[in-house]
Amino acid sequence: MRSSWRVATVFGIDVRLHVTFVLVLVLGAWPWLVWGPSGALFGAVMSLAVFACIALHELGHSLVAKAFGIPVTDITLTPIGGVAVLKDKPKTPTQEWLIAIAGPAVNVVLAGLFAGLGSWLEGLPGLVDAARSFGHEAPRAEHIWVMLVFANVTLALFNMLPALPMDGGRVLRAFLSYVFDAERATRIAAVVARVVAIGFVAAWLFADGASPMLPFIALVVYVGAGAEVREAKLTRVLAQIAAGDVVSPYAPRFEPGSTLGQAVLVLQVSPLPVFAVEQAGRFVGVVLADELLDAVRQGGPFGFVSSLLRREVPVVQASDSLDVARSKLLRGGVLAAAVVRQGRFLGLVTEVELARAMEVSDRLEAQPARPGFLERVDRS
Repeated sequence: MRSSWRVATVFGIDVRLHVTFVLVLVLGAWPWLVWGPSGALFGAVMSLAVFACIALHELGHSLVAKAFGIPVTDITLTPIGGVAVLKDKPKTPTQEWLIAIAGPAVNVVLAGLFAGLGSWLEGLPGLVDAARSFGHEAPRAEHIWVMLVFANVTLALFNMLPALPMDGGRVLRAFLSYVFDAERATRIAAVVARVVAIGFVAAWLFADGASPMLPFIALVVYVGAGAEVREAKLTRVLAQIAAGDVVSPYAPRFEPGSTLGQAVLVLQVSPLPVFAVEQAGRFVGVVLADELLDAVRQGGPFGFVSSLLRREVPVVQASDSLDVARSKLLRGGVLAAAVVRQGRFLGLVTEVELARAMEVSDRLEAQPARPGFLERVDRS
């Protein structure tokens, strides 16, 4: 069963709705049920309008990212907001804060447009009166503009709170990165984010009328800040390791004429998710372990590996870092990158090598080593 459905494609970016999005209609209609079916319909429609603004917010992030050459997979809308999935991370602090601030900037522009349009259509006194009566009387046309202005102002302000992984936290980290290295900037921004998360919980506990969503938002911020720290550490570790140093010359390889049955025998003794295919020592492409198994289940063992060949595989030089290799993996949408030295194929870098590099780093840093030990490991 699919977890989301595509509802539109804008500038080549798919906009998708998560299966739980139906809750948005229910939660939006519920407060307005006191005014009958028409009130419930108003609430549901306004919820859709607000989430259209959230989609535009995410589109702002996405278009700026694409302008910097960062591919965007899609935008997914869920009951708690929207997520734009980027296939790579910004390369500079300037790129990061411009991408981050683009979303709230869209909401500021939308708030101004809706305020101006509402004042023109309803008159400024009518708009002010609608703002005062909002939620206290049956919905009317003026309330639409009030709701859209309020929602966009709230989205802009809330997202600019200095709490990773929110936009404001990314802006804070970007400016810190002008002074500190990327990992330290992330750690400082994560501390600020966790203070904000604790503030959300305190507000929920002690402030009258505080939203019941605050503890959940606090949890998302707290956990998300930790994930950003782990990502920064991973980037630092992978940037120190050359791709040519981790490829295994003993990893199984197939030829295009290898049968599926022969390939499955290799799968029984190898945990790798992807395998290289070469011919006369020349790299041809890769095959995925899952696709090999599916092909054998459906058609038997007598087909050939060439029928499952994927030729569009990113290539990295042996001297490139594992962080470069991971970036190309994310951009290419394939589970491996081919490593070459002076045109000669050495092997594949997969998620297995990336995970192993991180595991080794974690163990070394956790080890109570002699003074200077880790520094010598880093230099070697």
